[in-house]
Amino acid sequence: MSSVNLKQEVKSISAFEYLDYRLFLDALYHQIKKSGQRYSYIQFSEDLGFSKTNVIHLIIKGKRPLSVKASEKASQALGLTNLDKKYFSTLVKYQNARQGELRESLFKELIALKSKVLSAPESQHQLEFFSEWYHIIIYQMTFMDDFNPDPKDIARNVSPNIRPDQARKSLHLLNTLNLIHFDEERQKYGPTNTRISTGDEIASIAVTRYHQKMIDLAKESITKVTDSERDISSVSISIPHDMIPQLKEEISLFRKRILALADQKRMQCDEVYQMNVQLFPTTKIRKKGGQS
Repeated sequence: MSSVNLKQEVKSISAFEYLDYRLFLDALYHQIKKSGQRYSYIQFSEDLGFSKTNVIHLIIKGKRPLSVKASEKASQALGLTNLDKKYFSTLVKYQNARQGELRESLFKELIALKSKVLSAPESQHQLEFFSEWYHIIIYQMTFMDDFNPDPKDIARNVSPNIRPDQARKSLHLLNTLNLIHFDEERQKYGPTNTRISTGDEIASIAVTRYHQKMIDLAKESITKVTDSERDISSVSISIPHDMIPQLKEEISLFRKRILALADQKRMQCDEVYQMNVQLFPTTKIRKKGGQS
């Protein structure tokens, strides 16, 4: 059992692809294991600059956090510099943070760092699209027959309200992404047939940001929207763990039915609604299996 060149191994695995430093370290460890070398968590710990113990196994499994000071030691062992080092350090701070405002601030920093390493302008625009909740709302507003592209009118009608300059920038972004176009015949903006997608470069961070913001809006709607205008319900269930794929499939079918119903009335729409469906564990599942 011998140490490996982590600086060489990490070249094919970027921390920028992850939103959890544990997953990044776990991916790196298993890449080394796949190379056919006899390698253990204990050796991995030593190669990262820690004591020759199972400490890194405990960190990867979420049984203890990686401190900022320890992350600096790991960054040095991995040969991380500049943006890579900054992203990894911020990722550690983000995962360890407990206060909502601090996590929000650190997440914005992760997005800013991520945008600096995107290889294509289109990816940067896609990340910007998912970074703010109101972009997709304004996009859906363009399906309305009486859509008014005046930024002041948009800002007033989006709920919660946004600023006119935000609406103006959003329209520009939608146009850049080819999600909307100006119809010369009708003399108005309308949606194109283009679908916005998250490319491989931004998928993880973009989807996470989108769901965070939409769940925040749902929380606010409980007190800001009347019962007649919303439907918010929840159910707690006890299930076997192997039933999760079946439940996820049922949720997927439900979403598709809702989309099909909405498409039937697409030309008559006069409101934009957001529907969130969440399924998540509220207990910790004990999984069998030890370290390797």
